[in-house]
Amino acid sequence: MKILLTLLVLIPLSGCAVASLAGTVVSTTAKVIEVPFKAIGKVIESNDDSEEEEQEDQE
Repeated sequence: MKILLTLLVLIPLSGCAVASLAGTVVSTTAKVIEVPFKAIGKVIESNDDSEEEEQEDQE
């Protein structure tokens, strides 16, 4: 009887652990994917600023 009760408690807990782990993996993966896009965005903004400064200097 104790074994059955223990199994009934552990099965839902392991399911929650798997769901939590999957959620963590997804959020971490999303953050890793965002980094290159942020870096590219900063480079593009930097180039745009440089081009604007060059155009102002020419006028």
